Amino acid sequence: MSFSEDVRVKTEKKYRNLYNELKNFAVGDMHELFFLCACLGFKANRKEPFEKGDDRFWSKTFTPEEYACFYAMILERNSMDLSSIKDDKSVIEEIELYANAGMEILINELLIDYIHETNEDYKLDSTCKEELPKALLHFIYEQLQ
Repeated sequence: MSFSEDVRVKTEKKYRNLYNELKNFAVGDMHELFFLCACLGFKANRKEPFEKGDDRFWSKTFTPEEYACFYAMILERNSMDLSSIKDDKSVIEEIELYANAGMEILINELLIDYIHETNEDYKLDSTCKEELPKALLHFIYEQLQ
């Protein structure tokens, strides 16, 4: 399963450094962090529009399981109306809004202790960086409860 076209996936510009710094550190790749954030936003039933959207990665990097979850999220929010998932670009655009809200949740509930904000951007604090992967796993486990 994959989206029919390869689309650039957007994130909020101010999260660019977080996506770059967490890649291959706390998560394997950007699409994994995006997926986590989309799930957090969906679970909280929150969508957040972009202030400044920025192309981050290609949709072809999503796994079949991630695609299936994205389609399921959209179907759930649209009363199982199959026409809501016929356009892959619009599916991605809606999932981007959940992921944007999810990143805010992740920052406020976990990353706040591991980052600092500079000039409308976020950077990981190198002094406590080693604890973050373990803390992230614990955070995800708590979200499953």
